[in-house]
Amino acid sequence: MKTLLKKLLVPHHLEYLALDKNFLIQEISLKVQRFADSPDEVIAGNDVRIPFPELVGTEEILIDIFEKRLPNFELKAMTRLLENGSRLYFDMYIVEFTNDENYQRLIIFFQDVSERMALEQTLVQATNEMNILLSTLAATNNYVEKIITSMAEVLLVTTASGKIKKVNQAAQDLFGYSESELVGQQIDALAAFGSSLQAVSQEEPQQSQTNAEVICTAKTGEKLTVSFSCTAISTDIKGISGSGPALQDFVYIGRDVTDRQRARKRQITQYVTTRILSASETIKKAIAAILPIICDSLGWDTAELWMPESGEKLLSETKRITAVSDPNLLRCVASWTKRSVSIPKFAEFTEQMTCAFGEGLPGFVWASGSSQWIADVTKNDSCIRREIAAEEGLHGAFGFPIVGDYDPENSAKSVLGVMILFSREVQCFDEELLQIMATIGSQLGQFIKRKQAEIALRESEEQLRDLFENATDLIQSIGADGHFLYVNRAWRETLGYTESEIAQMTVFDIIHPNSSPDSRDILYQALTQKSVNEDTLYPHSIELIFITKYHEKILLEGSISCKFAAGSLVAIRAILRDITARKMAEDALAKSVSLLLATFDSTADGILAIDRSGKIVTFNRQFVEMWGIPNEVMALRDDATTIAFVLNQMKNPQAFQERIQSLYEQPEAESYDLLEFQDGRFFERYSQPQRLGDKIIGRVWSYHDITERKQAEDALREEQEKSEKLLLNILPKAIAERLKQNETTIAEYFPEVTVLFADIVGFTALSAVMNPIELVDLLNKIFSGFDLLCEQHGLEKIKTIGDAYMAVGGLPEPRADHAEDIAQFALDMQAEIARFNASHNKYFSIRIGIHSGPVVAGVIGIKKFIYDLWGDTVNIASRMESQGLPWRIQVSETTYKLLENKYLFQERGMIEVKGKGVMKTYILIGRKSGSSSVISDQSSG
Repeated sequence: MKTLLKKLLVPHHLEYLALDKNFLIQEISLKVQRFADSPDEVIAGNDVRIPFPELVGTEEILIDIFEKRLPNFELKAMTRLLENGSRLYFDMYIVEFTNDENYQRLIIFFQDVSERMALEQTLVQATNEMNILLSTLAATNNYVEKIITSMAEVLLVTTASGKIKKVNQAAQDLFGYSESELVGQQIDALAAFGSSLQAVSQEEPQQSQTNAEVICTAKTGEKLTVSFSCTAISTDIKGISGSGPALQDFVYIGRDVTDRQRARKRQITQYVTTRILSASETIKKAIAAILPIICDSLGWDTAELWMPESGEKLLSETKRITAVSDPNLLRCVASWTKRSVSIPKFAEFTEQMTCAFGEGLPGFVWASGSSQWIADVTKNDSCIRREIAAEEGLHGAFGFPIVGDYDPENSAKSVLGVMILFSREVQCFDEELLQIMATIGSQLGQFIKRKQAEIALRESEEQLRDLFENATDLIQSIGADGHFLYVNRAWRETLGYTESEIAQMTVFDIIHPNSSPDSRDILYQALTQKSVNEDTLYPHSIELIFITKYHEKILLEGSISCKFAAGSLVAIRAILRDITARKMAEDALAKSVSLLLATFDSTADGILAIDRSGKIVTFNRQFVEMWGIPNEVMALRDDATTIAFVLNQMKNPQAFQERIQSLYEQPEAESYDLLEFQDGRFFERYSQPQRLGDKIIGRVWSYHDITERKQAEDALREEQEKSEKLLLNILPKAIAERLKQNETTIAEYFPEVTVLFADIVGFTALSAVMNPIELVDLLNKIFSGFDLLCEQHGLEKIKTIGDAYMAVGGLPEPRADHAEDIAQFALDMQAEIARFNASHNKYFSIRIGIHSGPVVAGVIGIKKFIYDLWGDTVNIASRMESQGLPWRIQVSETTYKLLENKYLFQERGMIEVKGKGVMKTYILIGRKSGSSSVISDQSSG
């Protein structure tokens, strides 16, 4: 002890301990025991951590100092509770010491700092304890980190929100991401579409461990099945408010079970496929069940079955847009797609495409007879559908053949079809999967071949059965005792007997006595007398009458044959045809022909039938009488001779003959025309081809004398024209048409028309001294002239009342120039009166009034129709005439304003108008020839 003290030159206020590498005390100073927790244990050879427990947990630090990785270490403010209740505070300083002889020790110096630390004791002690705790925690973390790194299972630590905090090396290796790529990401980023890892942590109860298998996606895109267990751990970190519960992290421990799950699913696929094939009645049902099983179990999105024409017939219910015409082409005959996958364009394209031998993936599998794998069809130039697959999101694909029996011609098993599967993911090559699918393909091939054989056998049996059961003939087989061994459906339906009734009958029970004697004798000889053997000659055709269940007679004819065994008759077979309807039809046809001939000869129309060569086939009596053709001409049966004979009767013989020739050149044409004779007769001529089925065998001509009807129609038409003309003389054409449509009341409002009233001045006085007939004749001549003028100007005459004449412009067809036309008409009326006076030596004068405005026009009542006008405009126009001047045309101010730019006027001034008061009026002088103003009373005076 003194030796080390001398070498260290330790100050007097320090005590020390010397330790070896194993923390055993080697030397001590004199008073070092007072610093120990157990003073008695401070002896050479004891573990220093016994008297000084503060050193527990500092072992790594002490080793680092001993091995010179750390220069020193100190523990400050250590405390001891003394027996007198006071506290001792001291610092510990640890250093490494090596002498010249490489004698190495750890030296722990102790310094009494009770006085200095009296005030700092609590703080220093807490600090030292924290350092110890951190050191311990660091050691623990290092230990845990080594465990995590060495784990074979995947470890992921996330926050409560699912953000990744920690991953181990196994997780990086499995998913292919580095730690920096994973940390900070949401854990669900590792889950495949439709799966969720975070959902595992949300299952109840959260404080215990939960387990689930989750489909994950590696960085390469590969799908992995990982079995995860999840445990929530408390972080001892409070929420933001500090008052909530401590936040939780979640630890996910995962094990890659992809291979195990894949193997299990593939075994299930093989097992289920075998079960389906053993239970399915038809190929169609088997394929419909297998396609979804393969996709769902193996994780593929869509499956297709491609087969040539022979295979497609096995799935006869499959709908096709176009028929398969080449047996050397493959076509998709069945397909299935997951509901979550939408590939409409791809499916439509597949539905319509075909693959030749070696063309596309189906054709290549077909040609090679082996399975083929494509990791990504969008990057494969040989894939026909690569562009549309890329558009629809399909990538991985593989195909395998459905093989049948050995084909000696090709020295290989025949390929019955090809199954193709697609995935939305890029798929790495899987040799094991191809081997399994090749096995399934062989199973399918054997199943198809077996079903083909069953179908062929069943079809053969059905064909024979259908041949008998669906035959329209009656087929029967009779035993040697006369009982029926077999009858077909036509036999049962025709005769009406049930199967139980047939079993009790013999053939003699239903044979009618009126049957052909020869036919009855054959049966009696064979069945009753037993006199027919293999050498017996018998007619093979028979005619019998059978009695039905309902006591009806059925006439049958057919053939029979006898079957012998060991020289004895065992059965008589007969195929009979029901000729009852035929016999009835023949009788009915004979009656119909007789009736047709009688009708043909008694019809009022003349009928002529010609064959394609121009020979007359038949004609009736009326035809001969209508045309007056001699019997000797008709006896020739030549159409050309008959035509030549009648040509001179026609008014237009050339057109008559040209029409006949035209129809002969157009055998399918039908025709109707009207023939006019020189003697005034008219015939309607109809012609149409005569057909026998779809074949035209001739032409039929029909002639109908309509002379009397034509004369009646012409007379009726003439009367109708007279009535129409009379009606148009009374009413406007538009109004007459409406009345003919049975309109009972016609009334229309016209907002702008011009009404004219004219009166022959002095005519009333003349009627007292002049003969009425002469007077009316004069008036008719004057008004007839007015009517012509009215029609010339497009105006509508309304009526005449005595010697007054009323007309209107602007209806029933509205027109913008109604006032101008009335004005010109009025001027022409003055000229017409002047002309009449000059030619008849008379001295009539005329007074005319005009007004413009709205009116209602129409026809009312049920007798003696007249088109009339109503309204204030009519009244004012009448007043303009009655209060006008002889040889003057008086117009209202309204009409004046419509005409002032084109006509000359003389202002008459204000006049008293009955019922209207004072009105300003004008005298129409004539049409303007240049620029002129209105002529007033003052200017004319």
